[in-house]
Amino acid sequence: MKNETKSLIDELLVRPHSAFLATIDENNNPSIRAIFNLRCKERFSHPAKIIEEYDDNPYTVYISTNTSSIKMKHIIENNNVAIYFSLPDESKGMMLQGKAEILDDIEFKKKIWEESWTMYYPEGYTDPDFTILKFIPIVMRGWYRGQHAYNFEA
Repeated sequence: MKNETKSLIDELLVRPHSAFLATIDENNNPSIRAIFNLRCKERFSHPAKIIEEYDDNPYTVYISTNTSSIKMKHIIENNNVAIYFSLPDESKGMMLQGKAEILDDIEFKKKIWEESWTMYYPEGYTDPDFTILKFIPIVMRGWYRGQHAYNFEA
């Protein structure tokens, strides 16, 4: 991987506050929604630090979500997903494809927990509706100012 390509990927994984997750619904149609980018140090300094310590793969994406959400239903039925990170004002974007997995590590959930999340999960990190998804990309495609910047397949 060229240095400028790696720099672009590294930047897009940590700068945007959110990303977009696409799942496949029961009719085999894509469904997309915004998710928090837990690697964004500016917005999620504590989770970003924990992820960095927990996982030495800089491309693994962690997603906090409700166990009862439609996205979880989709992932349980078909765990093929895509995630899109972008800095639209700078014409930078990156799409990752792969399979999401449910992370059942209670110690990780405890470590990554943010007190502000009690608005979503009143029982804290042990709330049955609190789930962490782990995603390791198989395909990465990116764009910078309209140019195809990179295409990586594992």
